Amino acid sequence: MHFVPALPGTKATDSAFEKGDAFGIYAVEYVDGIPAPLQISGNWANNAEASFDGSKWTVTPPIWWKDEAVFDILAYYPFNPQLNSVDDYIFEVKSDQRQGGFTLSDFMWAKAKGVHQSQGDIALQFKHKLSRLDINLVKGDDYEGDLPSTAEVRIMNTTTSATIDLERGEIEKNPYGTTGTIIAHQWGDGHYSAILVPQKILSSVPLVEIIANNVSYLVSTRFIFESGVRHTMNITLTSNPDKVIINIGGGINDWN
Repeated sequence: MHFVPALPGTKATDSAFEKGDAFGIYAVEYVDGIPAPLQISGNWANNAEASFDGSKWTVTPPIWWKDEAVFDILAYYPFNPQLNSVDDYIFEVKSDQRQGGFTLSDFMWAKAKGVHQSQGDIALQFKHKLSRLDINLVKGDDYEGDLPSTAEVRIMNTTTSATIDLERGEIEKNPYGTTGTIIAHQWGDGHYSAILVPQKILSSVPLVEIIANNVSYLVSTRFIFESGVRHTMNITLTSNPDKVIINIGGGINDWN
């Protein structure tokens, strides 16, 4: 089988998949016109690794067609060679997303239904399944000097693990997960992002902390992080760290 992976817009940090990326593949065969249920093993393909060398994809072990059989293909990113559940897979976002941790936190999923050999290449359209928060720092009128180019932005009091059904692509907050602090990835001066588990913060709690020039600015708010949605929060810093102004923008589905 030959796979053509694609994204709705872009990967977490890049315009496309890049050298060294890898995703996992499962293939289930149809029996009497109905796809077999996905299992941890015993499928036509079990967590095969598709790796990218910068120009082509290599699947290990190879997945071969079976005469004119029909399959459902399920794929997920990032690849986990020790994945031990397909209906209750626990995925943890990275606590430090300043470097590669941002990309490795961006869980994506794809499913191609009813494919067969005469169709040729199998198109895998990946979708972001977690939530993304973009934070933009804005200089208030009474803020002295320029905004720091190396502020540290932390997202606090969110559950950092999710449970995922790989057959359906359904995701929810791990009911047994613990809350933690995530250090956001910096794109440029004043622009930060973090990948978060979808969840509802229904009570006003300290959610974002900005540490700039040895001063801590704390933002407390309610928030609903939705699956596959890119949220925006503009935070205006003032001379008084106790008077931070926040503006929450609309969400973008299938973020670019």
